[in-house]
Amino acid sequence: MTQTSAAGSAKDAADQNFDYMFKLLIIGNSSVGKTSFLFRYADDSFTSAFVSTVGIDFKVKTVFRHDKRVKLQIWDTAGQERYRTITSKE
Repeated sequence: MTQTSAAGSAKDAADQNFDYMFKLLIIGNSSVGKTSFLFRYADDSFTSAFVSTVGIDFKVKTVFRHDKRVKLQIWDTAGQERYRTITSKE
């Protein structure tokens, strides 16, 4: 039997506390500012010392729109050609 802590249960409940959820995918060429955009929007922070994204990364931001809680999962892709399969259909 698995036991969950109160903190873990509270986190699970908070993760489900939204009216709508959207998954956004940021795509583009390498070194154009996808990660900078993600950090600026999700964390309201900026640094010029970013290392290139390897594979894929994401952040979650909750916003309120018309009295509804909207959860955004924002996915940041690597712009290198070798990771193109993440964003292509074929």
